[in-house]
Amino acid sequence: MKIGLIGLGNMGGAIAERLLKQGVELYVCDLDREACERARAQGAVICAMPGDVADRAPTVIGCLPTVRAVEAVLNGPGGVLQGQAISYYVEMSTIGPASAAQHAEQAEGRCSYIDAAISGGSGAAAAGQLVIMLAGAPDALAELTPLVDMLSSRHFVVGDKPGQAQAMKLVNNLLAAANMANSFEALTLGVAMGLRPETIVEVVNVSSGQNTGLVERRVKAILSRRFDSGPKIDLLVKDIDLAFKQAAAIDFPVGALPSLSGMAELWNRAAANGMGTDDVSALIRLVEDAANVEVAGTDQAEAVDE
Repeated sequence: MKIGLIGLGNMGGAIAERLLKQGVELYVCDLDREACERARAQGAVICAMPGDVADRAPTVIGCLPTVRAVEAVLNGPGGVLQGQAISYYVEMSTIGPASAAQHAEQAEGRCSYIDAAISGGSGAAAAGQLVIMLAGAPDALAELTPLVDMLSSRHFVVGDKPGQAQAMKLVNNLLAAANMANSFEALTLGVAMGLRPETIVEVVNVSSGQNTGLVERRVKAILSRRFDSGPKIDLLVKDIDLAFKQAAAIDFPVGALPSLSGMAELWNRAAANGMGTDDVSALIRLVEDAANVEVAGTDQAEAVDE
């Protein structure tokens, strides 16, 4: 199987690793030379331009951080849609429903465009355990089943129109962002009331407050003060912004989203404070600073006291 992959960041690099371990003949392209060299060392073929990838692989995956980057990769000089071998373009970037629908129109007559939003993080990608949300023509989706099965433990066909999987991803990411914001606030309040953070997490994770904001990797990042659970704040802020822009585009009243609007304000404040490249777990610092409380693990706090 020949596959192209544009984008070797946190997620794209893990996807490349998974595909290479599955024996795929992989052609990749990224502006980051070090990322390309890592992929080359694992067996990938490096291409200079996105269009070069699409000249060599009939199926090309895009896994990029911004809408602007996707636009350049598809339609810029040496773009994917100029490739001679491409039959399927699989969009795994989060770009919003409107951009996906527009790009599908641009691809018409050149290749089949598949909206394939993903969730699960780089660890899940490397293990082939991603959740993939799919939207596109049924025959194209059927052709891509072997690729999806390599990368995914579960996949969902949410519609036949590109953009529908993007909509599903934005709903999911709004909830993920809200879970983290709410959990970090409650965790800080609990510590201020005299509870050990480990106790709070242990109880909540088997009780009615359980949610993805307190998954193990986030908790470890916070309690250790390393703040290294994975994705960056800027990426989630981008997804929140895309969701609210889509709400405006369909005339959905923002006043009907008071909880999500408050959550978005906290994330936007983090970005405005220069935290965009920080790990998402660092969001708790805003709450800690406002409350003059630090949520550190018991071992970490004892080390500081000593």
